[in-house]
Amino acid sequence: MRIMKYKQYFESFIQALDKKLERGFHDYGDKSFSRPTNELLDELQQECLDLAGWGFILWVKIEELKKRST
Repeated sequence: MRIMKYKQYFESFIQALDKKLERGFHDYGDKSFSRPTNELLDELQQECLDLAGWGFILWVKIEELKKRST
């Protein structure tokens, strides 16, 4: 029987997410659940910028590795 690839990683993803949410709960409580939606949207927009920025940094590192390997 073939196993779907995501199933190899999903449990560890859920465990990492749970750990992050618990850390957030200990630092901030459940405040996020009562924050206004516009604040959460602003937070999410900032996270998108963070992901894009880290993605660019990783892209540069990959480009540099490719140059060194030729």
